[in-house]
Amino acid sequence: MKRRQWIAFVMMLAMLAAIVVGKLPAPQVSAAGTGVGLAEHALAAYSNGWLYRYGASGQTSGGRVYSDCSGLIYSYTGTARSSAMQISSTPQSGSFSTLPRIHGLGLWQPGHVGVYVGGGMAVDCRDTYSNTVYEAASAHGWVKWYKVPGVSYPTTGWVTFNGADYYYENGEYVVSCTKVIDGVSYTFDASGRVAGSAPGNAVQAPQVEPEPVQQPSASTGSSQTTTNSNSGSTGAAVSGSSTSTPEVITYQDLALGSQGAAVTRLQTRLAELDYYYEMANDYYDSLVMDAVSLYQKAAGLEVTGAADVATQESLFSSSAPLNEEPGTVFPGYHSSIIRQLQERLIELGYMEGETSFFYGETTEAAVLAYQTASGLEADGILTMDEQNVLFSDDAVPAPQPEEPVEEEPAETAGDADETEESAEPADDGAEADGNGEETPAAASYTADPADAAAASMVNSVSSAAEVTNGLFVQTVNAAVKGEQAGQADDIGNGVIAFAVVLVGATLTTTIFIVRKKKIAVRDLAAALLRRFH
Repeated sequence: MKRRQWIAFVMMLAMLAAIVVGKLPAPQVSAAGTGVGLAEHALAAYSNGWLYRYGASGQTSGGRVYSDCSGLIYSYTGTARSSAMQISSTPQSGSFSTLPRIHGLGLWQPGHVGVYVGGGMAVDCRDTYSNTVYEAASAHGWVKWYKVPGVSYPTTGWVTFNGADYYYENGEYVVSCTKVIDGVSYTFDASGRVAGSAPGNAVQAPQVEPEPVQQPSASTGSSQTTTNSNSGSTGAAVSGSSTSTPEVITYQDLALGSQGAAVTRLQTRLAELDYYYEMANDYYDSLVMDAVSLYQKAAGLEVTGAADVATQESLFSSSAPLNEEPGTVFPGYHSSIIRQLQERLIELGYMEGETSFFYGETTEAAVLAYQTASGLEADGILTMDEQNVLFSDDAVPAPQPEEPVEEEPAETAGDADETEESAEPADDGAEADGNGEETPAAASYTADPADAAAASMVNSVSSAAEVTNGLFVQTVNAAVKGEQAGQADDIGNGVIAFAVVLVGATLTTTIFIVRKKKIAVRDLAAALLRRFH
């Protein structure tokens, strides 16, 4: 076997050990494409501390995972990306007051979505302050539940979620009861967990296959009527149903400082079109004003930042333009994206001080410095793609200032002579032979081929041991300091990884040396004994 093949084999063993020892923030899902799988995905995101960032959907940067609210769901399903797309293309939904007992349902409120994980609890990737939250579903003001496009849900039978067994009947898991199933009596608590466990031959609940995801028609836009459209984010007239009376909405001028349901509806519509990136509320602040300005510019309206009647009529029409460059930031802009940008610029060394929602002169100077260091056009404008690079491990850190070099005083002729006479040759561990050529100091020890091979083998195995020992020590420290249950098991994993790499390195190095040097294993073993005698 060629040398590079042996090297590749040793590297593979080292990578295997790193995987055993390392703890990657990857969500653990039990059934891809199912409600149970989505619920476990959401719980794993919470447990692994996913951070909020607009436009992200599970990307990793610097060992941290980022996502926004709809990105949390999209990172599992890969179907509808935005919250508006998910709620508008759902096969089934209803008001939150009718929330069924189904793991992995989507939860919706204007401009925001989350995941129902059963037992009255929900997970959502909320904002830059809260990041990923696990709390009672009733605590956040959700308006609707919906079946997530592309996800299938159970009918009747057993499912396993988060280490516990549940029994579904007619599409919901049962709670607070005792049921006889296949001749055996089972008791279920108020959260639906069975006392004990499901039978070993339990039939898993068949999954209801999801309907194809229907993308909202560009011709109908937000004026389209579906069984789940009562959010208040519709246009001036809701139509499309021959049996219902169109809801007519009258507009009033809105500007900085305005409050009320009309402001919430405005924010929700701006979020649907990718101009607004915050949690919906009822207050017209600078963040709303900038989003309105962006829309007015895209729609060819006078840019004032005030949502007058003409602006709202355009905004809620079926021809309202989408933001072609969502998430792009520039000087003078207000957004939570700016706060995240500032935090990252501070991490990279381009900026100091407090963070805010405003792109001011300090932020602009930092962005210009980053763009210059990264070879980008220094215009102070960062698109979402450029921000993704900024938040990645490929981002260029701020150059370190060069320390001034102290000039040494010039030597006099007498000093120079004195220095030359007192100078001694540096000892680099080598000796000169009779021909003036340098010979390694250890040459006398490695004169025998077997001894040389033994030294080479010891060095190779020692190098592998140093690497794996470092990983092992880190794992032990993490297990000792960690607060989550189960981390102590990583010590055993570290020991196993340490042993695997040492054994692998020893075997592969031995085989390589024996074949390459044509040395008998007996001679090599004898040389090793002499070395450690």
